[in-house]
Amino acid sequence: MIKKRLILMILDGFGVGEFNISNPFRFAKTPNLDFFKRNYPYCLLAASGVSVGLPADEAGNCEIGHLTMGTGIIYYQNFTRIELAIDTGEFYRNQKLLAIINHLKKYNSRLHLVGLLSLGKNKSSLRHLLSLLEFCRQQNWPNVYLHLFTDGIDSPPRSAINLLLNLQDNIFKKNLPGKIATLSGRFYALDESGNYLLRTQKIFLLITEGIGKNANNPINILQAKYQDPRFRDDTLEPFVFDREGVLKDNDVILFFNFENKSIRQLAEAFLEPDFQKFKRPARKNLIISSLTRYLDNVNYPVIFEEQKITNNLSRYLAENNIKQLKIIDESHQDLLRFYFNGFIAEEHPGEIFKIFPPFNSEIEKIISQGKEMIDYLLFVMNEADFDFIVINLPLFNLIGHRGNFQDAIKTIEIVDGWLKELVQNCLEKNFDLIITSDHGNIEKMINTQTGQIDTTNNNSPVPFFIIGEKFKRKKERIAIEIKAIEKKIWGTLVDVAPTIISLFNLSLPKSFEGKNLLNYIQ
Repeated sequence: MIKKRLILMILDGFGVGEFNISNPFRFAKTPNLDFFKRNYPYCLLAASGVSVGLPADEAGNCEIGHLTMGTGIIYYQNFTRIELAIDTGEFYRNQKLLAIINHLKKYNSRLHLVGLLSLGKNKSSLRHLLSLLEFCRQQNWPNVYLHLFTDGIDSPPRSAINLLLNLQDNIFKKNLPGKIATLSGRFYALDESGNYLLRTQKIFLLITEGIGKNANNPINILQAKYQDPRFRDDTLEPFVFDREGVLKDNDVILFFNFENKSIRQLAEAFLEPDFQKFKRPARKNLIISSLTRYLDNVNYPVIFEEQKITNNLSRYLAENNIKQLKIIDESHQDLLRFYFNGFIAEEHPGEIFKIFPPFNSEIEKIISQGKEMIDYLLFVMNEADFDFIVINLPLFNLIGHRGNFQDAIKTIEIVDGWLKELVQNCLEKNFDLIITSDHGNIEKMINTQTGQIDTTNNNSPVPFFIIGEKFKRKKERIAIEIKAIEKKIWGTLVDVAPTIISLFNLSLPKSFEGKNLLNYIQ
């Protein structure tokens, strides 16, 4: 029996974009990629947005792309999971939220919603806050107090007034519960520098003791602050607007930030049993909760617990005695050591890493270093006994981020030439070859609306080729067939691992959510 051997080539930053002046592929000569499209199974995979667990319309990235390919699951980011729960109505049926309501009704106590009021979607969402208020409305629970942090960093420096007006307008029009009890800048509330006494403590005492400047109207306060041209929302000192909103026995605190790093110091002050940074006033029978998990070492109710990743492709192949080689440069090695394995830095039996030096910033050196990686791959195909080889070749991503259109054309043509030699070796040495990418970048280098250089990742789908002797088509595709293929998204990056498992003739574990693309493409 001929031994099955497979190469997964991840051409980092290789998307399939619109065939216009923004796309260097329109001007590059790519006879080998064109040949592969005509003669081997080929399709497009979604690599951005909800299809890989990111917010809708958010561009893909290296980390999430490798995570999705390596685990075979869609790992929904915290923001996306909550958004989907709201969209489906699952949010309003959440059992932990219902348990909070039961506690509030049993003790006739108050709910305190604590978090950042922001236009951005990096740490919190106004929609999530409004959905919590809508949940309380549906549950006929009126005793809700808001402890809000003004932004000024992820939002414009003076956007707090409009955000507060928007919040108050929604509360009024939708008949939602919720009174603004306190307001303070994120400079104090979201400190990450370890300044517990002068920053974190101020917010803790603001919520628990009502220690802050007394005022009646947050809009008036901010209007007065805006008279100083140096003022930013993030520096607002703590204010108390409703002393009934001070924390009491039997109350519930629910932090609504979905990002868990910046709020950790404040969460520790409320949640850590042996907290020593400053003295805390005693309160009885509290429930302290958060939308997502902030602290791993404390048992407390979390509304949306983290997804559990129970398996990954590298582990599963190792368990089936498949020898693996991972080829990558030093600055990107976490993509295959950590993200590809589902946030686990684990070593697998029979797995070897070949780590190349970090890539240089000059175009000629980037190409030279890329050729060294390709030459090494060709060498080990001839000399070593590996069953599965993964190579991350980052040239397209590096050149795309540089923004030089002519360099992009040059690099595309050079890589296309390398692929010819690689495929010839694969066919001679009985290797199957998968060529794909983690996200789009190089295929859209000009903003067609502004004419400006575009160096960012984008929402383009990525190509997926399976090349091997048994996969060669009996009849070449014609151009119109290729255009039809490129108008359709056939799958997502989540399908890469199941397809690889199928190529090794292994059964697909239940933990892998994707499908075998061989059943769908020709």
